[in-house]
Amino acid sequence: MSKFLVIGLDGATLDLIEPWANEGKLPVLANLMHKGAYGRLQSVLPVLSSAAWPSFFTGMNPGKHGLYDFVKRVPQSYRLRPVNRENMRGRSLWRILSDSGRKVIVINVPMTYPPEPINGKLITGLGTPNYKTFTHPPELTRTLLERGYQTSRKVAFGPGAEQAYLQESLAIADQNTQTALWLMNEQEWDFLMVVYREPDDMAHFFWHYMDPTHPLHPQEKENPLKDAILHYYQKVDQAIGQLLEASGPDTNLMIMSDHGTGAFYKGVLLNEWLRQHGWLVIKSDSTLNTLPRKTFARLGLTRSNISSTLRRMKMGRFERWIKDILGNRIELLPTTSRAEFPDAIDWQKTKAYSFGYHGQIYINLQGREPSGIVSPGDEYDQLCKEISNALLTLIDPEDGKPVVDQVVHRSQVFHGPAFEDAPDLFVIMRALSYITIMGYEIGSKPGEVLVPPHHYQSGCHRMEGVLAMAGPAVRSAGYIGNQASLPDLAPTILHLMGFPVPEDMDGKVLGDLLLEQKEVKFVQSNADALDLPPVENELTPEQEQELIQQLKNLGYLE
Repeated sequence: MSKFLVIGLDGATLDLIEPWANEGKLPVLANLMHKGAYGRLQSVLPVLSSAAWPSFFTGMNPGKHGLYDFVKRVPQSYRLRPVNRENMRGRSLWRILSDSGRKVIVINVPMTYPPEPINGKLITGLGTPNYKTFTHPPELTRTLLERGYQTSRKVAFGPGAEQAYLQESLAIADQNTQTALWLMNEQEWDFLMVVYREPDDMAHFFWHYMDPTHPLHPQEKENPLKDAILHYYQKVDQAIGQLLEASGPDTNLMIMSDHGTGAFYKGVLLNEWLRQHGWLVIKSDSTLNTLPRKTFARLGLTRSNISSTLRRMKMGRFERWIKDILGNRIELLPTTSRAEFPDAIDWQKTKAYSFGYHGQIYINLQGREPSGIVSPGDEYDQLCKEISNALLTLIDPEDGKPVVDQVVHRSQVFHGPAFEDAPDLFVIMRALSYITIMGYEIGSKPGEVLVPPHHYQSGCHRMEGVLAMAGPAVRSAGYIGNQASLPDLAPTILHLMGFPVPEDMDGKVLGDLLLEQKEVKFVQSNADALDLPPVENELTPEQEQELIQQLKNLGYLE
């Protein structure tokens, strides 16, 4: 049986790969696209790594696997908590392969922490706290750290840090490649996957250097960062060649991204918009709720400021020591100088609210939210229609054009046992070039709805990622358009490797891309994997804050 190699390029887009490949700047990818099949890959709503990667490795829509964002509401509360693999329903692709005796290697896939035991090696990706065991088997963690393995970024993007951020991105790419090559030689394997996270990071922060139409594009003649994204893609192009050579000629290859990327123009403060329409009410005193917290905030002694300072000084372990010493007393320090999301809103008078990345609105529903005031049924349906219709009239005064392209109700895109956890409405704004960013739900200036991009960002996500396949079992089909979606990939991999497809997977087998047109076989689903509620993760407040800081450094939170 042929081996299967999957190379994930988080946030990679065919809008960049195809022209660069045609120009000879990405020779390995150009050759693979010519020999195999490639096209655009439809992501899922919301267009986020936290929802998209589980949709890839479970073959399910978020309504089944249950991850919709990087955070979720704590049960019976409005407080938000980071999510991880333990909040997810369903079985991963590598769990299915392992249970059938196949040897697997999984490296740096987002949303895989804490590591699950598999028949092989697993290194967790985005969402991994520092200074914790992040591998299966556990002893692999020490070996990787001795080899200099880095689980998260040390450089936060900002003015003056551009070159350092680029160099760290290239170094992390080398780290992932060398780790994959090392593990290939350490054990026999049937399936190997490695994810390069940095195409996403680079697009978030460097898009305007490359794009002359972006409002933030440098006006100076000298623009040393205009090819920064290209240089990273070229680094990955070389890595793909190395991994293919090490895998051997009989290996089938899939290159995929969880979503695409494009320009980011403006942030939208949906909670402020909801407040202006009377659907959300801010408490009359929405400042920090205790005198010590107010005093610390005034002095700039917030957890966010302290964490950023220590990380900038490369004193991350000192930060961990402080958190361990303080324990729960760290709660005396406010997270930021603004009132936190659950404390600022008068929930007894609020009908709808927003949190998360891109544009998600929740109805404050009776029986679901702890202080819900909207009745299920007709009142709920009418409120969703009113909010949707009003959003379509939102205009950007700078150009007089509508901000919102479409408002999607959750029933249009989700189904499954985690359906009730889904946002009620998804707001798609200007082809996703206008988005919300968690942490700015309340805003700092009353009346301000549209704001400049936050956190030095100039790029953000798009629905269409990239898919390319090549190998002895893959047809030379060339460009296939946009016929594939993210949940299709797990069943396609299983089918090509000779396994039946679990019935609970939502994706279809991409049989048209395969040389041998075999009948797709299905197997009864493992009902327990979906019916049992996910485990509520036991992250400490310190670990939660650490993960939130990682997401801030990546631009997902403010």
